[in-house]
Amino acid sequence: MARVLKIQNGYRPPKKSHKKVWLIVAGVVLLILLLLNSSLFSVRSVVVEGNARVSREEIMEDLDLELGTNLFRYMISHWNDDPRVDPRLSSVDIYVQWPSSVRIVVSESLTIGYVYFQGTYLCIDRNGYVATSTYTLDEDLPIIQGIEVGSFSLGESLDTQDTERYEAVVTIGTILQKHDLSTTVSEINIRSLDDIILYTDKLEIHCGTIEDIEQKISVIRSVLDNPNVPSGVMHIESLDQQVYIEPTTQADTDSSAATS
Repeated sequence: MARVLKIQNGYRPPKKSHKKVWLIVAGVVLLILLLLNSSLFSVRSVVVEGNARVSREEIMEDLDLELGTNLFRYMISHWNDDPRVDPRLSSVDIYVQWPSSVRIVVSESLTIGYVYFQGTYLCIDRNGYVATSTYTLDEDLPIIQGIEVGSFSLGESLDTQDTERYEAVVTIGTILQKHDLSTTVSEINIRSLDDIILYTDKLEIHCGTIEDIEQKISVIRSVLDNPNVPSGVMHIESLDQQVYIEPTTQADTDSSAATS
């Protein structure tokens, strides 16, 4: 007589030991505690790249990063954090180099000039934001004349009713930076949008309106590249007309000295 083998449907896995589960959990917790407290992962070196005006110490303070900080603790506490970044910086990237080094790469805002306001100088960047407020001129940048300031906040656009003139200033300042003239031009006078005036140590430059301003500044750059350019008043109101310089005479110099 044949023997019948009975096969049960389904599979019953062996029961897991609760003791093993707790051992795994305890091991994970222990590992986390070791990582969070191990001196092996304490910050020993911080390298900052791309900064010129903002110091390494200022950047580290903004990021709440100190030497000796545990990297795991720092990453957990600042996960999805929005740190207060210095208005003089346009971007900040943090790279962790295990086990104990941090590399910070920053880009500084391109500043274009100063606006005087109630005893202070407001340094403006190419986005029209106030980068710094200072009692002294920290950088060799043009002074901007003709803008009425209502109020200001660091890292925000200047509060002014002269929106059109302010936009013109930002455009001119950015172009001057592009043509390496931001240290040569000492003043931007925007009191009249029909008679924009730039000043250097030798020239009073009448640019007319904002129209074709980049081409005008390019011409100005070529003129200033000439070491023999005379002192006087330069007229470049329209590129369709003659560009010329009215040299300053000795009589003009004597009259100016007598007035001052």
